[in-house]
Amino acid sequence: MQNFSSVKRKTLSSVAVLAALTLAASVAAVGTAQAAVKVTVTGTVSCAKFDDSVPKTVTITPKTGVVGEDEPPGEEKVEQYTIKLTGIPGGGTTATFKVVCEDDEGDTNTYKNKNVPIKKPPNGPLTVNLPVA
Repeated sequence: MQNFSSVKRKTLSSVAVLAALTLAASVAAVGTAQAAVKVTVTGTVSCAKFDDSVPKTVTITPKTGVVGEDEPPGEEKVEQYTIKLTGIPGGGTTATFKVVCEDDEGDTNTYKNKNVPIKKPPNGPLTVNLPVA
């Protein structure tokens, strides 16, 4: 004959463990969401290293956070851009900046700057002028 109190105890133990894990995961998710910040990145982007090219797009891909993109007017070799990033950790992260340059004939050239630090400054936007040396 099976001992039902033993089965009941095992079931209750399993439920308690599952509830504890679910609660821990919820708390971790809330803590992570609260730690994420929005960072506005502004600056200039240059396509001077490519003959007769102007900036077409600037894309920022953070290691942690949401990708952001801007399309400067593309009339000058050096243009201003503004990108708002979300989901950036409060302590900051690094990002890859990708710039696509286009000439009069529609040919494109691309360059990247990797591991650029992204952290919300105390006041105002973060300024990053590209290319970063």
